[in-house]
Amino acid sequence: MRRRFIKGGLEGFADHEALELLLFYARARGDVNPLAHELLDSFGSIKGVLEARPEQLMAVEGIGAHTARMLHLVFEIGRR
Repeated sequence: MRRRFIKGGLEGFADHEALELLLFYARARGDVNPLAHELLDSFGSIKGVLEARPEQLMAVEGIGAHTARMLHLVFEIGRR
């Protein structure tokens, strides 16, 4: 996925794949695909995931404080 992103950006990525790529940078161990799907199911969209407060994100099994803060930080930086 990283090579695909580097080659062509997010064009052609499904939402879960874009979120999976972001999660990989926060948690470089293991398969984060199921976690990406769980987050999308819980929050409805990538926007919903990124807008969620860290404590809401940590309610999803597999999301710790570090990952929750990183996801929320992406949203805050985008707003800036």
